[in-house]
Amino acid sequence: MKALKILLIVVGSLLALWALLGAFAKNTYHVERNLEIDAPRDIVHEQLRNFKNLKNWSPWHVYDPNMKTDISGTDGEPGAVYSWSGNDEVGTGTQTLKSVSPDRIGIDVKIQDWGTTWPAYFAIQEKGKKTEVTWGMDMQVPFPWNAFAMLTDVNAFVGKDFENGLLNLKKVCEQIAHPKYRGFEVGETELPARYYAAVRREVAFQDIPAFYGGNLPELMNWVTTQKLTPAGAPTGLYWTYDETAGKTDMAAAIPVMEQGKGKDSVQIVVLEAGRALVVDYYGPYEKTGEAHLALDDYMKEKKLQYRPPVIEEYITDPGSEPDTAKWLTKVIYFVAPLADSTATAKK
Repeated sequence: MKALKILLIVVGSLLALWALLGAFAKNTYHVERNLEIDAPRDIVHEQLRNFKNLKNWSPWHVYDPNMKTDISGTDGEPGAVYSWSGNDEVGTGTQTLKSVSPDRIGIDVKIQDWGTTWPAYFAIQEKGKKTEVTWGMDMQVPFPWNAFAMLTDVNAFVGKDFENGLLNLKKVCEQIAHPKYRGFEVGETELPARYYAAVRREVAFQDIPAFYGGNLPELMNWVTTQKLTPAGAPTGLYWTYDETAGKTDMAAAIPVMEQGKGKDSVQIVVLEAGRALVVDYYGPYEKTGEAHLALDDYMKEKKLQYRPPVIEEYITDPGSEPDTAKWLTKVIYFVAPLADSTATAKK
């Protein structure tokens, strides 16, 4: 009996101490994290304002892939409510969209077990072509849970989820803004007119390296003797790429600033200014095919057709970089809307 009495005194003292801690412990916490996303504000805003997109980036969906969710009201408009119910890690609660503006989205978060509503927000700021997102929330921890909160770093604990969520959001938005085709990002640009000193022939596929390597020194010497100004890296130009015949109509070329005049085996190729697609390919030259297929996929999706010739710029000097994985080749297609293009040949 004496041991039981001592135990009861200890437990009672601990409960009293806990109640005392809860009475004086902090019960409000502000959690905030931010991240820069390489995507336009409209794309980021669309992901944040519509509850249907939460499954794409929410840090809590991974805790319970089977949790039940529901959206009531008009998604993306103030008054819309997102409800969820899941395992012990995600619990049960609601998010209510309170306000929407181009720069800020306000949400009320209610956790059923806690019985309190926490105001949260996303602040969205344009930074050039990028977007900075700040995710914040003001938590009110009721008694006696606030005593437990004293034993942990609430900001770090909840903030970790915010950090993971923003990283997920970044990945989703950047994939939308910069979609990959066969693992390559396709860029669009307007290129000015270009001039090339070139040696052009019809070449069998297996002879391309020898043709290019054999003519490049002659071209470099010719550009120097003609007092032309080089304007970029050595280049391959391809007007046709006939897989059935196994040959290509191509040129080994050096871009130059001035148009100049061709002589003997060297001609000046003039490419008109226009819309172009660009892929940065890293790897050995013989495996550039995937980059070309990526451009094919992009053109099909965008209803574009290329305007020959196809351009390959060999940016990395193999003599100074032995690692072929680091060799950069820029693959460039001049393009036009499919309905307006009459080109039929393709590399």
